[in-house]
Amino acid sequence: MKKVISVILALVLCIGVCGAFAESTELPAYVYPAPEEDPVYAAVANYMVNNDFGYTPEAGGVLIPAPIVVKKDVNADETEATVYGNFWIFAYKLNGTTLECTAGGENPGIIKLEKKDGEWTVISAEFAGDGEEYEKDIARFANGDADLEKEYYAAGDATDGYLPQYRRSFIIGYVNQNGLEGKITAYQDYGQEPVSITD
Repeated sequence: MKKVISVILALVLCIGVCGAFAESTELPAYVYPAPEEDPVYAAVANYMVNNDFGYTPEAGGVLIPAPIVVKKDVNADETEATVYGNFWIFAYKLNGTTLECTAGGENPGIIKLEKKDGEWTVISAEFAGDGEEYEKDIARFANGDADLEKEYYAAGDATDGYLPQYRRSFIIGYVNQNGLEGKITAYQDYGQEPVSITD
């Protein structure tokens, strides 16, 4: 009887420990934290994490977008919008208190939205191709606007452009929204030093 009780206690402890481990490593899904501040931007960010951009997080991981909007056109009655930008997205897993990037990349393009019943919805999205098509598509997206074309390339620079500040900002927003302060303190790309989000 004592042996049976010991086995039961061991199982209960194991389930408790395993459950606590799963809870500590399972990351909540990303949702834009302040949709009322910019509902168009919120619709774009939420679209990104709910559609296939070719990056899948590992089990327990999370997709966090970092869309860099370089131009936004909204019609006069605020029922249609066109967003130009580089729609970066990254997959992360949690290692200790660091979000380790396991996949991710850029997606320069144009996203069109409509407002129906008070809610913005993405109705179409077009992104630049690879190789020679990349430059051709960006030139087409800019449609003769030299400043816009320049902004597209600045948004595509992963180190010296806009990306580092956008990426860090989106991670901080995710952490704060989900009460993960202290549990996530940095993010890290493969072969690079961690980037603090608490400074």
